[in-house]
Amino acid sequence: MKNTFNSICCFVFVAFFSVLSAQGSLQYNQAKIVTDQLQTVPANKVWKITAIYGKDEVCRSTAPLYNNYWSTTLVSGFKLNNVEILSFRKFLTTTLFNLNNCTSNAGSCGGGCLNPLNFESDPNILPIWVPAGATVQTVGPNIFLSAIEFNIIP
Repeated sequence: MKNTFNSICCFVFVAFFSVLSAQGSLQYNQAKIVTDQLQTVPANKVWKITAIYGKDEVCRSTAPLYNNYWSTTLVSGFKLNNVEILSFRKFLTTTLFNLNNCTSNAGSCGGGCLNPLNFESDPNILPIWVPAGATVQTVGPNIFLSAIEFNIIP
């Protein structure tokens, strides 16, 4: 009985570690800086985005309800597969613009100004793992991501 139990435990132990090794392992390849130029994670690689630095003044829609209104906004974040992930957003004005004159001082509050939702830095968005084939870029030229690239070893 004891030998059968030991054999079963040994089998489970070997099977468990066989499954773990079947997933492959990671090998450090290089440190990367990601900018606002679109980059694609190469095949057989994975990126770990570890830090974000900088803020940029851009035009942003004030809210889905007011989708024709834009405001100058200070943001920090990046796009992952063209989905925007912001870590910081602060509307600099409550004056509303159409997109064509968002950067000018001419605008109107229409029927009234709105109080847009701002948020300070969100430290919970990083780190994030990015698989091969995914695209990454920051939301502005003054924002940078620090990433570590790993080779996937089968």
